[in-house]
Amino acid sequence: MDITAMERAVAAYAALGGDADRARLEFFAGLHRLQHEWAHRVAVEGGYPAPAAEQLEAWYWNADPVFQFVPVPIDPERFAQTLAAMAGYLVDKAGLDDDAARGLSGCDWEAFCRQADLELAGRDPAAFVEACLGKIDEFGVGADVPASLFAMTLAFALRAWLQEPAQAVMALAPDDRINHDCPLDCPVCGSPAAASFVGESAGTDGRGRMQYCAMCGAQWPYERIRCGVCGTFNQTKLHYYNLEGDNAHRIQSCDACGQYQRVVFQDEIPGPLCMEVEDVVMAKLDKVALDPRFRKERN
Repeated sequence: MDITAMERAVAAYAALGGDADRARLEFFAGLHRLQHEWAHRVAVEGGYPAPAAEQLEAWYWNADPVFQFVPVPIDPERFAQTLAAMAGYLVDKAGLDDDAARGLSGCDWEAFCRQADLELAGRDPAAFVEACLGKIDEFGVGADVPASLFAMTLAFALRAWLQEPAQAVMALAPDDRINHDCPLDCPVCGSPAAASFVGESAGTDGRGRMQYCAMCGAQWPYERIRCGVCGTFNQTKLHYYNLEGDNAHRIQSCDACGQYQRVVFQDEIPGPLCMEVEDVVMAKLDKVALDPRFRKERN
């Protein structure tokens, strides 16, 4: 994550939005700053042992996430500290109601880390979050803590541990889009892409596309005319929609799978591209895509 680009992107959007938009952007920017700080604190001693390029290439084109074979080692004590830091920020800055704030403050993260499967966290982080949500009551999390808030705390803490290993992996990743279909899900951690972007930095001709994983921060090349969720190449099944007056952010919907993906068009945004910021800005598209009226109109 490029903190400088994030700050510039936040400033560009803040200049265009109202007070509520600026407050939301600054809240998430602060959370990402904290996350980035912890990424440096917990960096694996000596660096993450990324696989050899030849092995990585085989896994990459076979859609085998690297962390499945070379998990990120997560220390229970340090991970508990990371969780406490993220939870503390959310309690202070997220505008939680008193019960939720008190419940999150009371979480015993050391006890959680003794019980939780941290090997799974370093191998398959999305599965780890899902597994933790499935037995949230077993971790002593108060009933006043919404499951979404608990999941958010886990995901942001995990990103701090996964970010630098993901960068090490993607520095060695191949880019042979002529002979292979690009990976659909994250080639590093296996999570589904949170969004994608089209523009100069996604391809030499300015028309390339990149998938973005919010879980570990990885970005990887992807086909321009292809569903970002199910991977179909049938362009008759793909449609783009955007809000009036905003050509930069669009919904790619797919008739084949009935799902959608948010897509950023880099040439249309007001500042530098930072997918962490775009992820926040595009939350409005989720509301549109999930609105029953939108789905009815499509059908």
